[in-house]
Amino acid sequence: MERQSSSTGQNIAVIGGGIVGLCIALKLQLSGENVTVFDKRGAGEGCSKGNAGHFATEQVFPLATPALLPQLPKMLLSSNSPVSIRFQDIHKTLGWMIQFLSKARKKPTEHATSALTNLNQHAMSSWYQLLEKVNLSHLIVMDGSLLTFESDESFKAYSEILYQLEKQGVSYEVWGKNLIQSRVPNLSRTVKHGVFFSETGHSLNPYSICLEMKLAFESLGGKWRKEQVENVMLNNGTELITDGGHRMFDKVIVATGAESAPLIKRITGIKVPLQAERGYHLMLPDLADSLPFPVSSADRKFIMTPMQGGLRLAGTVEYADLESPPNMKRAEMLKRLAKGLLSDDCKLENSGEKWMGNRPSLPDSLPVIDSYSQGKVLFAFGHQHLGLTQAAVTADIVSQLHYEQKPAIDISPFQLSRFG
Repeated sequence: MERQSSSTGQNIAVIGGGIVGLCIALKLQLSGENVTVFDKRGAGEGCSKGNAGHFATEQVFPLATPALLPQLPKMLLSSNSPVSIRFQDIHKTLGWMIQFLSKARKKPTEHATSALTNLNQHAMSSWYQLLEKVNLSHLIVMDGSLLTFESDESFKAYSEILYQLEKQGVSYEVWGKNLIQSRVPNLSRTVKHGVFFSETGHSLNPYSICLEMKLAFESLGGKWRKEQVENVMLNNGTELITDGGHRMFDKVIVATGAESAPLIKRITGIKVPLQAERGYHLMLPDLADSLPFPVSSADRKFIMTPMQGGLRLAGTVEYADLESPPNMKRAEMLKRLAKGLLSDDCKLENSGEKWMGNRPSLPDSLPVIDSYSQGKVLFAFGHQHLGLTQAAVTADIVSQLHYEQKPAIDISPFQLSRFG
């Protein structure tokens, strides 16, 4: 790996050591800048550590759509629902939910779909361009993914989504029951239909991606500080205030995920409606080789990803306060969902690690990727379920903003000012 020379050689602080911050830091360090990452926990220790590991380029629709509204009552009342609300926190989450539901209309849905499609179309090429420079391309496996349907009715209802996916240029294949059984024999025979997305991939260990990228970043001269950033002052230059002291930088990049709102408020005065949308995972260590690629369920609303440490069951949405304790019953629920989707030959008794992470979600399902104060501060946060997928393309856009180049895609939908 080789660090390029930069025409600026600027000192840049990246706040946040999750997958988005890591991609940005590595991209700029490779370009010859002097980058320091600040993260109070360490590389990938937040939501990036335990995600589903799915590079979900097929997910081009926002979370709030007109089709969601009639499904909500059933979702909220079912014990196996993919959606849960921590009612002790309702006073903190209700405002966000109202804004979220206000986006479940045709026009906002079409706006968000176009913006997400633009990001996702560039996602994997950005990943490979970045990883190839540091000899880490092997960390992504491009074997596709399968979405399953256990009833004719659910598959028929999905036909409109297939039409919309075609309009967005998303490639897919429809698989029948016999093809599914031949390609994925460990799935239950209750699976009747499948949609295979050939241009998607997965990680065998999302946490390893973070750690390997950190090592590559540091080997190029990048610095890492395990400090809590309290504020960014823009009065005389760009001053970073942490629990370890005050430091001056030419530029600061905020990539702090679900924890971004307080810092954004201090810097800009804008109150960003950022919600912790908690996801869980459960590892099944004995089933690492049970599936050839990620398999998700349209009926059960969860995903199973084969990884080095076993089969990872992931998914569900829990709306709660950022600091609330995890509810590991949500992780255990994933085993019940998997039991109905896997064949009887797959033994699920031996459970492994349980985990919870806070996805950073904004009401319109779009991230903030923007420049502030004449480029002294750049923002990259709020990627909801698509942080892993969109991390590298976000780094490309941030780099283009840093060098005052026109971004390769339209970033107007991602501006912070939409909340100002």
